[in-house]
Amino acid sequence: MGNVPLNGEWKIHWENWNPKEDSSNKDITIVPGHWTNASGGKYPTGFATLSLTILVPEHTKNLYLQNGVTRNAFEIVIDGETIYQSGQIGKNYEQEVPHLNIQTVSLPNSQNNQINLDVKISCFHYHICGIATPYTLGSHSGINKSFLEAISRDIFVLASLLTLAFFHLILYLFWRDEKTHIYFAAVCFIAAIRLFTTGETRFIYNYLPLGFYETIVKFNGISFVLLYLSFVLYVKEIYNAKEYRFVYRANFFVASLLFFALPLNMLSFSKFLGLHLILSLITLFGILYPIIHGVILKKAGSRFFLFSVIATMALFSLDILTEFAKKGTAYLAQYGFLVFGLSQALFIADRMIENFKNKERLKQEKENAEAKVNFKTSFLSTMSHEIRTPMNGILGMTQILKQTELTEEQKEYLNLIQFSGDNLLLLVNDILDLTKLESGQFELHLEPLALPKFLNDCINLFKSQSDPNKLTISLELVNSLPVFLITDQRRFAQILTNLLSNAIKFTEKGTITMSVESTPVSDDTVRVAISVKDTGIGIPEDRMGILFQPFSQIHSHLTEKTVGTGLGLAITKKLVEEMGGSISVQSVYGRGSNFSFHFESQVPSKSFRPETLANNGELSTKTEWDSKLAFKYPVKILIADDDPINQKVSDLFLKKLGFSALQADNGEKTLDMVRSELPDLVFMDIQMPDMDGTTVTKCIRQSKTISKQPVIIALTANVLEEEKQRCLSAGMDDFMTKPLLLHDLDFMIRKWAKKDLAPSNH
Repeated sequence: MGNVPLNGEWKIHWENWNPKEDSSNKDITIVPGHWTNASGGKYPTGFATLSLTILVPEHTKNLYLQNGVTRNAFEIVIDGETIYQSGQIGKNYEQEVPHLNIQTVSLPNSQNNQINLDVKISCFHYHICGIATPYTLGSHSGINKSFLEAISRDIFVLASLLTLAFFHLILYLFWRDEKTHIYFAAVCFIAAIRLFTTGETRFIYNYLPLGFYETIVKFNGISFVLLYLSFVLYVKEIYNAKEYRFVYRANFFVASLLFFALPLNMLSFSKFLGLHLILSLITLFGILYPIIHGVILKKAGSRFFLFSVIATMALFSLDILTEFAKKGTAYLAQYGFLVFGLSQALFIADRMIENFKNKERLKQEKENAEAKVNFKTSFLSTMSHEIRTPMNGILGMTQILKQTELTEEQKEYLNLIQFSGDNLLLLVNDILDLTKLESGQFELHLEPLALPKFLNDCINLFKSQSDPNKLTISLELVNSLPVFLITDQRRFAQILTNLLSNAIKFTEKGTITMSVESTPVSDDTVRVAISVKDTGIGIPEDRMGILFQPFSQIHSHLTEKTVGTGLGLAITKKLVEEMGGSISVQSVYGRGSNFSFHFESQVPSKSFRPETLANNGELSTKTEWDSKLAFKYPVKILIADDDPINQKVSDLFLKKLGFSALQADNGEKTLDMVRSELPDLVFMDIQMPDMDGTTVTKCIRQSKTISKQPVIIALTANVLEEEKQRCLSAGMDDFMTKPLLLHDLDFMIRKWAKKDLAPSNH
């Protein structure tokens, strides 16, 4: 005999556990389903006996019965004998002990080829009552076989969903920026866990003791909400435009409503759960809006995604129908989740392939952009060298010529040449600085700085260059400043110079005030806030937005005196940001501007010795030079440079300082003169034809035949930091950039003569 599901019409004896006393009753109910009376009306919660007379073939023996899901407590009675009990039936809420269990029990042999089956049921803890899934009659082997097949199907679905969940969890661990993986993993994992309580066999029920009914029902509700939320988050991650926010918020709100019902008793909670499931399904259909919109916009994979989500909507509907005990829906829902999981796995795989292609494309674009930046940097470095080399001759000769007897007209012409040369040099420096900042090749060089002296030197420098009758420049210290600060002196000076120069440029008459304030952050860190306020022409409100953009001209309509490259403020902003700070501006057109910036910096430890500061921490503002320097520091100097004009400029500069320098125009000759003449100081040009300056330096440092190692100072038109590091790594002691200035040459000779000309590398 094969398995026979006992579906169809059963007699229902309402509020009666003794059907023999109610033999005239003709009320029927449909199994599986909610218990109803003969007219199809639903009974409320309560207790009843469902009866069925089963006719079996003659001499049929060894029959078994497997019960279905029966809410909430029940007893199976065969011919008046109780053969199985689940929970404790009762006639009210207090007496009933609900329990869900699915078991296979042996039936006594039938008398007169007939089995009288009564199922006594009490249902006070749930709003939907009766037999939800079929009772099955058959042989032991047949029922076991069916049960094992059902178990196998559940395990297959469970294993598949867990495999998908763990696979996408691993993907998320490798690609944290792709959150679809973690949300999809959550959907699969929660759907898998729900199989224990909503699957085809619901086998978890067989292992739970009495008293866990409420826990299981509320677990089903919570797991549904978590599945719901994970699904919405998954869709939101794929379709995350702002215009869809109201759809997702509505779903989040509806999903969270169930949590407020958790404190309710079981009957109230179950009623709320049923309403919540219907409301969730209605709200969930709103998810179709962003997906359909994606289909209209022809977003990749939207059609396939729409199909799978519609299928999922149907599955949620099936779960709801299952909750209301409609026939045969529980099994399809589980397979549906598997189909959804697999389809979404394919969808995500397609997205991953597309993302991989996009990343490869972006990587290629990044490499191309970096190549362009490197080419631009290399090009600008080369152009800088090519411009600075002749500028060295122009500005050098201009300085020499200004030391001669000139008429007033000649001085005016010479000043114009020097002014134009200085502006060209400033433009080259600004372009190089901006290129380094934008390409990420910029590095700060932190060293102790005597802060109050540095600020005073900076203000004094600009005071000396302005007319005191028209412009008042002052320094205001708001509070006591740290004596020393660890920062990049050159870049700090560049920021202040740009801001003060800008203020002077646009303030023909009035005041410029630089205010400085420091605030302790920790024992070794302070916050420095500086503002440069002027009473100049101010900035139009409609031009504030482009103030810090490269090459922007805020006052391009004004005189040539106020027109610059438009790079100063852009570089200033980037420098402040590199120092970990920020800059802002307040301005009223016609009344003046106030540029403010702040940054945090460390202060030296207590063991710091001020005498170790290079140049004693001073800002190099000196423009004078000493014509008798050679008498104070009688050192022998060698100039190694292949350019005859640069040789001439260097030689004339040194003669102005009282030195008669040796000269070499190539690498080999430089080596020979270092061996034979033993100079104290070598100014080494980097780019010489036969042997460049770094190679010559290495030969000098490695030579065992040179009895006296000189101090070697690099002379180069290349101002990039990499060039400086290359020179120092080769064994050079210091670094000077072209074009040379007479006072810079004076400073460099003093610096190393004071150190008794001890080279730093041997």
